[in-house]
Amino acid sequence: MVNALTRQNGPQYFNHPLIKKDCIEFRVYQNNISESARNKNTLVILPTALGKTVIAILVCAEFLYNYKSKRVLIMAPTKPLVAQHMNSFFSVLRMPEDCITAVTGKNLPPTRMAIWNRKEVRIVFATPEVVKNDLAENRLSLSEFSLLVFDEAHRAVKDYAYTSIARYYVQQSSHPVILAMTASPGSEKRRILEVCNNLSVEQIEYRSEEDGDVKPYINPIDVTWKWFTIPQEYKYISSTFRGMLEDKLQFLIERGLLRKKHPQWIFKSDLISLGEEIQYKLELTMEELRGPLYAALVQQSSALTLMYCAELIESQGSPSLKAFLNRIEKDGGKAHQLLLNDNRIKEIQTLINSLKIEHPKTIYLVELLKQRYSLFQSINKRQHEQDNFTFEKATDLTNERPKALVFTHYRDTAKKVVEILTENGIKAARFVGQAKRELDIGMSQEEQSAVLESFRNGEFDVLVATSIAEEGLDIPEVDLVVFYEPIPSEIRYIQRRGRTGRKSSGCVTILAAKDTIDERYLYASKRRMEKMKQILSSINPTLKPIQRTDVLANPMTADEVSYFESRRIVLDDRVDKMLSPHLETIKVDDLLPPPQSTNQSIRMKDKKRMELLSLESHTLTNGFRREIDSAARRIHTLIAKSGRQPLDVDIIQQSLSLENSVLLEALKKLEKLKRIEWVDDSRVILSENLAKIPGSTYDVYVEKIIHGRALVIVNGKWHARLNHYDYEGPRELLRKGSEFRAVGEVYRDDGVCSLRVKQIV
Repeated sequence: MVNALTRQNGPQYFNHPLIKKDCIEFRVYQNNISESARNKNTLVILPTALGKTVIAILVCAEFLYNYKSKRVLIMAPTKPLVAQHMNSFFSVLRMPEDCITAVTGKNLPPTRMAIWNRKEVRIVFATPEVVKNDLAENRLSLSEFSLLVFDEAHRAVKDYAYTSIARYYVQQSSHPVILAMTASPGSEKRRILEVCNNLSVEQIEYRSEEDGDVKPYINPIDVTWKWFTIPQEYKYISSTFRGMLEDKLQFLIERGLLRKKHPQWIFKSDLISLGEEIQYKLELTMEELRGPLYAALVQQSSALTLMYCAELIESQGSPSLKAFLNRIEKDGGKAHQLLLNDNRIKEIQTLINSLKIEHPKTIYLVELLKQRYSLFQSINKRQHEQDNFTFEKATDLTNERPKALVFTHYRDTAKKVVEILTENGIKAARFVGQAKRELDIGMSQEEQSAVLESFRNGEFDVLVATSIAEEGLDIPEVDLVVFYEPIPSEIRYIQRRGRTGRKSSGCVTILAAKDTIDERYLYASKRRMEKMKQILSSINPTLKPIQRTDVLANPMTADEVSYFESRRIVLDDRVDKMLSPHLETIKVDDLLPPPQSTNQSIRMKDKKRMELLSLESHTLTNGFRREIDSAARRIHTLIAKSGRQPLDVDIIQQSLSLENSVLLEALKKLEKLKRIEWVDDSRVILSENLAKIPGSTYDVYVEKIIHGRALVIVNGKWHARLNHYDYEGPRELLRKGSEFRAVGEVYRDDGVCSLRVKQIV
């Protein structure tokens, strides 16, 4: 049903009943891949910026049109990505707002269940953990979904949520179709096969920039490697760390804990695997026999820290190393404290506190950016001096001001680079993830969006970002991408590189320090790129089809499509009406708006449309509604802590210091969502606590939190692992030293004693 609409003397566009006219420009490779993906479970591997989302839209539109009683589920790893995909689909599909919705961890289980049961919802966007949990608790069945889309599919390894969701789907659906998308699945054949097996992939559609159907649509990217020699002071500090590291590694080798016999060939991944192995052995060993394992864990942790410190001084410089050592001095564990007491570390701390030498990478970066902006200003000045210079040309030059994206693996480096660029008159901003850390609270989703919007509007020229800017997010087009350090991951290399060269030629500059970890990472990345291409060509013939029941298409009628479109037009008209006061100052007859102004008005409309989706069913003011939502969450947490004991409303009000109006509206909301029930006129209880939950009752003590799970003691005698996906209760209870009673079950997972908590009592 998808085809190209030819326009005389102009571009071609995809033509489909559910896609807006002249909205998606036709590309041969996107058409070929989308047609291939309709009948088989497909893993689409496409470099960043070549339009994986467009392929997903084309395939989804076809399924929504041909199977009008079925739905489509689109998953992405993070809430910002979910919101971005929802906005992208909504902006191009001819579908009314009540047919599209999102489900994330912000929605309470009863709310999610209500959404899953709403038959008018045709497209659901969700985070995978929520889908996995709702499948496990029978709040969701995938039998009504004709298509599942897994974005960033390279994550589908081990026990990541994508794995179990795909398994549920193949079991529950008579005609399952999966579309999985990634920029790179990895370079190891074992890993790629694991992704394919976990997602029941039947074929791989891989394209690189060299493929014939892709070449016409890409721009050249100039990749440059810039090498630096680190200062003698840095070399001395690095050699001290590496000497101490060798002692730790030798200790572990002599005790048979590391299989490799020479410290030179032991890498970070080896130490991380060893740490997990020791933790696993500790869980299964009686307390009185754990001494040697604890000693080994201290040595492993110290070795990992020393390796990290050596990398910091070699690749990042003394400011990043200083920040790290200050941080572990303040709140480090036993292994960190033992290291800090070593006289060699004390000497290094004294040295870096007085060291004023910047890493040569930083000095080069400042000069590189200064040259680019100096060149731009020179061209700008010559244009101004021309006789035919106009206001429109001035606006165009402002919009064409070059933008740069600097990637670094470390937050401390990002902070330092922004400071130095700012000191040198270069407008820059930091862009990091949401995770909180000592002295660095991270950035909220709203703050991230605001920074990207400011960058897009030209309020600053350089974005200095950590890995948060690699995956999926709608980062504005840039002229230059700088890797502050090489990365060994071919996945991340492809993602970073794809941030330039979308609409015009781009540049990538990779900064690397000679004879350091940078050199090893750089060559590792190049090797893995070549290896991935070779492996993909060999895997496709080995993939096997899955069993499906034939299903007849039940396409939408012309009247049904028209009805969809008419409801959507009503929303668009309301948006235009709301925006008219902001747009009426632009007179097309008097002045042709520059491209950026046009894009801004489009983004303004899209943003307003998304706001209207949530305003449709609410009459309260935004501020009051947010206050009620916040109160409802706090009330729910407080009631959950009381378990099966009803809680008096007066106690809730006193504990949370809520106004009467807010308290009553929040309780009404929780009651409407079936999260709470009234026991009598003054007491409430969680609805789930009124029902008898199958399972045994256990006393649980949280011994420690590590690697996204808790190690607990059950009934004072059993050590068990509590994974985050096995826990249904308030997150506040998952703290070291916390005690609670819960209904659940004890089971073994690969030989490890594990606990599943279904309810706090």
